[in-house]
Amino acid sequence: MKYIQIKPQVKEYDWGNVSFIPNLLGISEDGNPKAELWMGTHESGEATVVGTGEKLSQFLANDSLNWFGQEHLDYFGPVLPLLLKVLAIDRPLSIQCHPSASQAKEGWIREEPIHSRLPKDQWNYKDPNRKAEVIYALTPVTAMCAFRPLSQIVAAFTMLLPESYGRYFSDIDELSPDPDKEIGKIFEKLYTLDKEDLQDCIAEYITSLKKMEELPFASGDGRFLESKGIALSCYGAFPEDPGLFSPFLLNVKHLHPGEALFLEPRTLHAYVLGNGIELMSASDNVLRGGLTHKKVDVKELMKVLDIKSKQADCAPQLKGKSGRIHILTPTEEFLLKVCKTGTYDIHNRKSIELLFCTEGQVSFTCEEGSATIKKGECYVVAASLADYHLEVEGTLFIAEVPR
Repeated sequence: MKYIQIKPQVKEYDWGNVSFIPNLLGISEDGNPKAELWMGTHESGEATVVGTGEKLSQFLANDSLNWFGQEHLDYFGPVLPLLLKVLAIDRPLSIQCHPSASQAKEGWIREEPIHSRLPKDQWNYKDPNRKAEVIYALTPVTAMCAFRPLSQIVAAFTMLLPESYGRYFSDIDELSPDPDKEIGKIFEKLYTLDKEDLQDCIAEYITSLKKMEELPFASGDGRFLESKGIALSCYGAFPEDPGLFSPFLLNVKHLHPGEALFLEPRTLHAYVLGNGIELMSASDNVLRGGLTHKKVDVKELMKVLDIKSKQADCAPQLKGKSGRIHILTPTEEFLLKVCKTGTYDIHNRKSIELLFCTEGQVSFTCEEGSATIKKGECYVVAASLADYHLEVEGTLFIAEVPR
């Protein structure tokens, strides 16, 4: 067997959209927010094989050389190191970052003594793996990621906190030869203020925001939230949270449909609004920094976080020999490719792949047979299948392990 259809897992979270994923899957809305669609072997939401209901991980392990190939088995073992998702975002997710490989391994070992005593949602490290991710916009997407330049942060904070800034942040040196250190001081101060002082800052901040002329939604193409709109939309749900200041600490990034954003480990970020394809390392390691009711460990977050001002650039894209668009990301666990309407001949393959159709349909043909991949359907293609042919009428995403 060289290819199979799998059934993704739908995840319901309160920040999700009630209609996007049901529309994608061709199912009725039930009024509950459908936030994510998972395609992979992650234990928190594992896909199953259509027809048998068998867990995908067990199915692949039973014929691992066929599905993964020897090179993959030698490096990763009989596991799928990536997770493909659809995100349907109606309101901001938590402020968060993910550990590097060395941080994840060290943290996992350090926390092993608590694994038998505390529930998993109280662990900082759910596994010993790093987590990188890329999001590809299917609709306009707003995200926050990476710290702004110090000068922008200071300008925003002095405007929005005309009284509190001098009281709590007077030691910030805007002309410091090490601006990233000063950014770290601002961030740490926000998260270590006592409750009463933080509430004073938030009250002044919200009052100032409401006087700003900036519209909550940006003008132009699509539905993009700006800094003011993000902060005010979060205030109702998290009125005492230091994460409310994130829209003026972090870059606000607008992705038009077809654009992608890569987030390397240790980058503070939050997805805010919109729908997209996410491809990520198969890890559940998340250090949260606010805008959530889940665990926040500021001390551990500060250890993992890369406090460095940098631009939030779109991931570069390159058309490969077969005509597929490669979303270039510096990872060994995953590579995302996009096929728009057209014909594609794929040769000399060596990697397991997930094929997921988001619009229209796709005709898949190989030596073993053929299949029609419809909107909302996902197939797994074995590494042992050297060649196949695609006729795409719509859009197909391919997730592969490039190693």
